[in-house]
Amino acid sequence: MEEKEYSRRQFISQCAGHSAAFMGMMFLLNSCGGNNKPAAKEENTAKPATDPCNDLTGVSAEELDKRKRMAYVDKSQMPGSSCGNCGLYIPWKDQTTCGGCLLFKGPVHAEGHCIQWVAKTT
Repeated sequence: MEEKEYSRRQFISQCAGHSAAFMGMMFLLNSCGGNNKPAAKEENTAKPATDPCNDLTGVSAEELDKRKRMAYVDKSQMPGSSCGNCGLYIPWKDQTTCGGCLLFKGPVHAEGHCIQWVAKTT
């Protein structure tokens, strides 16, 4: 049986050739992918409401779910406990009936309420 003699130079040359071929193939496959863009975060695509307090466009589904988990309602059923007198409420400068909340994104009615209501400290 005949034994072949391999040199280090031959081995390195073959490794470099195979690596170049592999990298070229990966580049080719990657460039053939087209315009595959990653999926965007799910956004609420509801039409803008005339009342800015009800305009939830641009609010993600995750934030809407957070509002549900906190049992947010537009009109408080608890006397003396509304978003307007909550310590987490952020009033808007241009409106008195609408604002925001530190806990979730999107507009909040000043008359609203959620389970995280905290008395405002002065």
